[in-house]
Amino acid sequence: MPTVSIARNLKFRATAIRLIAALAAATLAGCANSSPAQVASTPKPAMLPARTLACTLGHAINVDATRDQRDDEVIYDSYHPFTVFLPAIPVRTTPPPDATDPAEPVNPKTGIVSDPDGIAANLAGPVNRVVDLWPDRVELVMPMTTRQAKLLIINGIDEATGKARLFMTDAKDLATFDMERIYSGDCKVAIQPTIPRG
Repeated sequence: MPTVSIARNLKFRATAIRLIAALAAATLAGCANSSPAQVASTPKPAMLPARTLACTLGHAINVDATRDQRDDEVIYDSYHPFTVFLPAIPVRTTPPPDATDPAEPVNPKTGIVSDPDGIAANLAGPVNRVVDLWPDRVELVMPMTTRQAKLLIINGIDEATGKARLFMTDAKDLATFDMERIYSGDCKVAIQPTIPRG
């Protein structure tokens, strides 16, 4: 399975800025932009299947964002079971929305379905921003009660072996990750059958 280091995920700052900025814009606007986009008459789109990711996430305590740190250098002080569900969704055929664009509708089933150790506590609501580019990567954003946002990045996806990597942290502002709350680990992916692609 291809590995994706924590250091590489920390380089997703542009992604974080785009996602968190969009989240902030939606919050300030009171999520008023809820009018559905016009849909042209087109054939039924290809679908990504529903996916359940059963993960074991380690709490990293020595991440150095200033360099490309090897995975074997990262020290974890605890490990936690963590499960995320991604419902079936049409395959994306357009670029993800920019920060100035309204958030796309999110299936309310999307998100964390099991977190027995509470490592994603203080959430203020469900997932309100999703970029599902499976099998390249998936990005999820959830608001928090601490005026931060929870950012999850799923990548390192290997469909042949049913494995993936999940990276999770809190975003303090538009460009800063909370280095004290970085979790990363391997996931086993369970695919639920859906309409065949194509």
